[in-house]
Amino acid sequence: MDRFLSTNVVNVKSVSLLGLSSLIIAAKYEDTYPLDAEDLCCYYANSHTKQDVLKMEADVLKALNFEMGSPTVKSFLRRLTDVAQEDYETPDSLVEFLSYYLAELSLLEYGCLKFLPSLVAASVTFLARFTLRPTSHPWNLSLEQVSGYKPSDLKECVQILHYSQLNRPTGNMVALTEKYKKHKVCVASVGCNME
Repeated sequence: MDRFLSTNVVNVKSVSLLGLSSLIIAAKYEDTYPLDAEDLCCYYANSHTKQDVLKMEADVLKALNFEMGSPTVKSFLRRLTDVAQEDYETPDSLVEFLSYYLAELSLLEYGCLKFLPSLVAASVTFLARFTLRPTSHPWNLSLEQVSGYKPSDLKECVQILHYSQLNRPTGNMVALTEKYKKHKVCVASVGCNME
């Protein structure tokens, strides 16, 4: 919606139509079973017709050049977690869970905004491996080749993430910690001392 509204003017009455169309686009992009426009029109007390919704959907997609999303940390992390476990004798799901936890933790860190998602994903992988195996080097040639980053490129981001890892959110921001405490392996309580 934000991207569409940044280049198009929509009257107040059409904002709900834009929201409905954007919801349908998002569902098609992310969900296994996309939402039905006709069903959603019923939820809006039939204030919009199916044709109106589909026309607005087409307008939004054209305005965005059919580019609905950009790569996120998670996009890069999928490949990196596979490579991160290649030198382990047995795959370690703890590396994957801790990486995803740290990736979500990075969303709460203002300092991480300046880094590309690929660099944050590489830093997350580096820190997860270091946290779980502090005596072995957390980066290898395979990770460097796949990510395109050397350990020196990751230093600043790893330091920010490590600080955030050690100073987990408290008070009103405990949902992330609680989410990862529910997994089979509690990664939210994993910490390390990195100097």
